[in-house]
Amino acid sequence: MVTFGNTSSAGVPEAFANETLVLPLNDSEALQSCFEQFGKEIACVIIEPIPANNGLLLQELSFLKELRETCTKFGALLFFDEVISGFRVAFSGAAEYYGIAPDLVTYGKIIGGGLPVGAYGAKKEIMASVAPDGPVYQAGTLSGNPVAMAAGLAQLTELSKPGFYEDQERRTKLFTDQINSHAKTKGYAFELVTIGSIFWISFDNSKHIRSAEEINPDMTNFKHLHLALLEEGFYMGPSGYEVGFISQAHTDEILETAAQHFIAALDRIMN
Repeated sequence: MVTFGNTSSAGVPEAFANETLVLPLNDSEALQSCFEQFGKEIACVIIEPIPANNGLLLQELSFLKELRETCTKFGALLFFDEVISGFRVAFSGAAEYYGIAPDLVTYGKIIGGGLPVGAYGAKKEIMASVAPDGPVYQAGTLSGNPVAMAAGLAQLTELSKPGFYEDQERRTKLFTDQINSHAKTKGYAFELVTIGSIFWISFDNSKHIRSAEEINPDMTNFKHLHLALLEEGFYMGPSGYEVGFISQAHTDEILETAAQHFIAALDRIMN
């Protein structure tokens, strides 16, 4: 959720937000300026290494590496929010994909096979602070739910099989490359941005969009495409800021058919 440094829910004191510094994504100058001014006070930097909650905003690898180096230099913790990217681009998420080790990480309900559950992890010395070993108490009604854990174990067993992620990426590109190639041939201002098994609809193919501020707020084209896709029997998320996912259930044949329906819908709104 984008809050721009403001409290976004009733009951959250403004003082809490005042303890948080909000920086633009992929901005090395802003990062260094912030640490130069507040480095001794910064406890932790939290980032989606693959921001996918407000468009698919792929960060430059050099920026993510600089973020790791800067946190290490100033003694701040690096926290990767992998609720979306975790287990989708690699078995160890974006941390493995980019070869960057965070200090803390969070995962969402993918570890429960889609059932309600979440998890966090951290380096040994940090986890030693959590009860019963340490003074930080954490528990949850759904923690360790046997049904969610069984579903999660079944899912993670599939994900851990050799070649799983390579095949996921291959089938994702089978789908997106056909559509992108058609759009390029036709001269459409359109692109499916993708990484791993994640893709996002962008009507601005003239640049790599790396921050929410760079997204065109006019969603007219997306709305028209969404309706055209529905008429083709193809259901996408109803927001132009949402990403899509390719799953193991999407066979080559399904994706070939889906790509043709997508192309037909795209032609209809762009001509």
